[in-house]
Amino acid sequence: MGKTTAENFRKLEKAEDYDEAKLKGMDYGEFTTALGCIISKKKIPTIKIVENSNISKSYINKLRNPSEKGVRPGRYVIIDIALAIDATLEETNHLLKLARYQELYTRDKAESVIIWGMLHKLTGKEIRQMLESKGLDGVFKDK
Repeated sequence: MGKTTAENFRKLEKAEDYDEAKLKGMDYGEFTTALGCIISKKKIPTIKIVENSNISKSYINKLRNPSEKGVRPGRYVIIDIALAIDATLEETNHLLKLARYQELYTRDKAESVIIWGMLHKLTGKEIRQMLESKGLDGVFKDK
């Protein structure tokens, strides 16, 4: 059980009323805020994300805007952005969890390549090249 999950479990256990539990990780705004923080911290312009991913500028801007309602990126969209911004494994898994997806999975061939690349501090571009050399680069186009 993850830290947030365990904390939420304790809050639910102690709460007399569900609404007083104030659970974490239940609001999409947390994802958009986290994504915006990572992008700002790394000082990556949106145009670079567009150039290094399969995602349009307008969609990236929607994902960064907490006031956008009903926009939920797919799992591979998040991974695509993570590679475009050279996110660490921890940052990538954090974004996935905030969007209510499973962390990168070692038993998936493409994802295991991504994990290895992130652990060895390769850039997103280098990881994409590895995926392409192994015939796994379609993962972002197919999802």
